[in-house]
Amino acid sequence: MDCQKGIALRLIHIGKIISSEVVIGDLDMRERQVEADIMRNSSDESRRQELHAHLIAIEEEINRVFELEKGEPETLYETAQHLLHAGGKRIRSLLTALSCEAVGGTFEQALPFAVATEFVQTASLIHDDVVDEDDTRRGVESTHKKYGNRMAIIAGDLLIAQAIKIVSQFASPELMRMVADAGVKMCEGEASDILMYFTTPKMLTKESYFEIVKRKTVSFMRAATKIGGLVGDATEEQLKILDSFGEQMGYAFQLRDDILDVIASANTTGKTVHSDLKGSKTNYVLIHALNLCTESEAEKCMDHLNNGNIEFALDLIRRTKAVTHASALAQEYAEKAKDAITDKGLKNEELLCALADHAGDRDF
Repeated sequence: MDCQKGIALRLIHIGKIISSEVVIGDLDMRERQVEADIMRNSSDESRRQELHAHLIAIEEEINRVFELEKGEPETLYETAQHLLHAGGKRIRSLLTALSCEAVGGTFEQALPFAVATEFVQTASLIHDDVVDEDDTRRGVESTHKKYGNRMAIIAGDLLIAQAIKIVSQFASPELMRMVADAGVKMCEGEASDILMYFTTPKMLTKESYFEIVKRKTVSFMRAATKIGGLVGDATEEQLKILDSFGEQMGYAFQLRDDILDVIASANTTGKTVHSDLKGSKTNYVLIHALNLCTESEAEKCMDHLNNGNIEFALDLIRRTKAVTHASALAQEYAEKAKDAITDKGLKNEELLCALADHAGDRDF
């Protein structure tokens, strides 16, 4: 997907939202759904248009910056650009930009940090797919499947280095520490996620799960909001509000991710499904089901999973109605995120609330 197609994704006709939009090229239906879901949650036409403009600008800037920073060997940069061209949710980069604007900053101030956020996120996905041996991401072949493990790992490293370079041009030491700290916590959470599965079913607790999510997902969401706030010159009180918003939204986002891994198809999510169950990664839906069944059933379920059989686990999830429970919890966290910013004097409260809704009920 070239830059023009990336921009076109932000110009898709969505129901009755913008009747004059033009679609350029053969666009993937999943990416249309990305745009549709985000836009549907905005409260009025002007807000939808505003979100639309943000997505266009972020997409353009991602492509512009990457092209500007291209070097040699060409294959390395082609590998790093593979997932960037495939699109994505861009939730974290939107979160950075919207948090900046929420406290009176401008979108232009936040844009470099939004791009850096997207580079780091894409790098983490490239590395995750190597670790999990997943074949599909963002509706395309995963980077390591297309270019090999070694080149994929180096390409992820390149994106992280480019993100640091971008941030260093604009950031204070405080911002640099915040970015680095979020990266450290994300790595710790991913490692803990891997190690947790080498325990007994009794140790797969919700408390342990939320501790891992706090580090591997929530820390990055919180950093995105706080970085945007700092760039926009937020007060201490405003930073606390944004931090709380990012925290609750991070939990909603991860819970929905876990649900989609269990119930969705590759066509709707654009990535390998049942990856958590097949790859021995913690998943809230499974943990809830294990907590409700007998000890013997839990042990039997884990034995099946360790042998590559996920059907017993899926049946257990169905019998315990774990998806229904997890969906309600994701919505609860989305509501908490909205409560954290409602009537707090932020300049774009409706846009942030729309993003929180999207995190808790998206289909991709």
